[in-house]
Amino acid sequence: MGAIETELVDTDANGGIARFLGGLRHASQGFGISDAAGNLIGCNSSWHRVLGYEGANCAMGLADNLWWNCSDEVEFDKAIAGLNAESAATVEFDVRPRPPGDSERLVRVCACRLEIGGGGRWLLWQIANHTREEHYRTRAQQLEQVMEQTCDAIIVLDLNGNVIFWNRESANVFDVPVAQAVGQSLLKVRGGDISDADFDQVLARIKAGKPTSSTFERRRKNGQTVNVAVKTVPLLDHDGWLIGEITVGRDVTDMKHAEDALRTAHATLEARVKATREANRNLSREVGARRKTEGALRNSNVILETTVKRLESYHRDDEILSRMSELLQSSVHRDEAYTVIRETGQSLFPGVRGELYIYRESRDALEQVTAWGTSNAAQGLLVPDDCWALRLGRPHHVHLNGFVRCRHAPADRPFYACLPVQGQGQVLGMLHLEVNLGSELSPELRDEIERRMRAVVDNIGPALANLKLRDSLRSLSLRDALTGLYNRRYMDDALQRELHRAARAGNTLCLMMIDIDHFKRFNDTFGHDAGDFALASVAQLIPKNMRSSDLACRYGGEEFSVFMPDATLAIAIERAELLREAIRSLNLTHDSRTLPAPTISIGIAVFPTHGGSAAHLLKSADNALYQAKHLGRNQVCVSQNALPTP
Repeated sequence: MGAIETELVDTDANGGIARFLGGLRHASQGFGISDAAGNLIGCNSSWHRVLGYEGANCAMGLADNLWWNCSDEVEFDKAIAGLNAESAATVEFDVRPRPPGDSERLVRVCACRLEIGGGGRWLLWQIANHTREEHYRTRAQQLEQVMEQTCDAIIVLDLNGNVIFWNRESANVFDVPVAQAVGQSLLKVRGGDISDADFDQVLARIKAGKPTSSTFERRRKNGQTVNVAVKTVPLLDHDGWLIGEITVGRDVTDMKHAEDALRTAHATLEARVKATREANRNLSREVGARRKTEGALRNSNVILETTVKRLESYHRDDEILSRMSELLQSSVHRDEAYTVIRETGQSLFPGVRGELYIYRESRDALEQVTAWGTSNAAQGLLVPDDCWALRLGRPHHVHLNGFVRCRHAPADRPFYACLPVQGQGQVLGMLHLEVNLGSELSPELRDEIERRMRAVVDNIGPALANLKLRDSLRSLSLRDALTGLYNRRYMDDALQRELHRAARAGNTLCLMMIDIDHFKRFNDTFGHDAGDFALASVAQLIPKNMRSSDLACRYGGEEFSVFMPDATLAIAIERAELLREAIRSLNLTHDSRTLPAPTISIGIAVFPTHGGSAAHLLKSADNALYQAKHLGRNQVCVSQNALPTP
């Protein structure tokens, strides 16, 4: 709340208090006014919700019964003394509500002195839950762990160019330990690599909020020169304000050396091809004069043509592989990447049966994600021990007379090759190709086929690893880790979107608020591990008893929400009763112990009947949920009061 300077000029102090609280009746935080001794005079409706007490159960005016149902009376006494002092200032502290509230929940209290004309001295109190702050703090810690484990250097700067995050890869790339970087100016951290003028340009770029990408050379302390590719993007807070810059860097020294070598080799090959063709033309003009050497020239011409075809084949393969790498890096979903791999395999290995297997998340089996060519029916799953390539961690070839065969290879396939697909330090899957690399092939052809296979797995491994990491990050941002349902952030965005869609089409939208009855008692009796197991079991049943178009989310704690687009109230009640009966019939066994089946209370509100905005609709559904609990729990209640549209 911060420091508050408030004066209400009114000859009637009680009337001023009533009007002041009336203006705060829809606030999400709880507001209350007490006398100088701490006796509560009045409060808004959110006051009872934050403390976890209904208004009818509170003795108005008694601090012990309503206002400090908490375990921190000492903090309350300190606050009263401080606010009554002559040099009074705003006070802030945390308290824990007593039952029937949640004993693990924190409430933030902020208070100041309030002068009301003609009414003496009063105290203004504001209370709010701490749950969301703890949620954001947990998510920030998870994101920091992910950034610490990535293979890229990640640096976060504030608007003044000071380092506020420097992961382990940054210390490796820029040769500066984390302890010496965090909290220091970038100019000091990279003192040998950046001048004052360059640092001024960096500050201007940060404050302009413009993304950049570049590559530069730097010299390490051991004298080694490395090439670093960096990309910067602006860092925004949750309100969209610019607060700094994120820099992602990677050591591309090996890549640059490989590119330089490839360009040199390509130039050399082009020069040789040009010289060969020129020599061939000269030889053709001299055929008449050199009939005695016709045989030797004919043989030379055959050799040259073979070389040219091989070089053209190399060039064509490089173009196909380059195109595949470009498409893989631009793929958003794994299915897109698998399609690119299938089409590339058909181009590089025409007439050859190919199969790509990828490890499942459990790492106990591999699934066939794509295949090409013609052969027997596809094999859906593959056990890692059935493939020698996965056991050895390197390619495994079986020739026509080979006898060490993989168990997954059918007996009617006399020859094949299995190659592990690796990315970011782990084996992601296996590429199976029915190619013959036996001794009957020429060494040149065998080398060319092996080169193609190595190039394919070297390209698809890092690309698939990046897609896997991207999918994991996307899932973390949208899904609740325990239940697998959508999280509160996704629910807020999706509910707003569905409400706009329903308003445009003139359709209804039903919202359910679901709460597990006596869940705290369940946790206290059987432990939090059993509570998490029961919570996940209930969450699994929610989408199974809803329509495919309905969205289920974890609202927070043991509360869930489901919104049902284009659903009538009758459909919502029917689905709610099905879900209630299904959960009451649950058979829960945890650690060889049978747990009692939980029950749920459900509140239902309908757009636009019970509210025309997300806040009003949630409030109506929440009130219906409280009514279901008040009537004895384990039942479904529909909101009775229509709320105004915004």
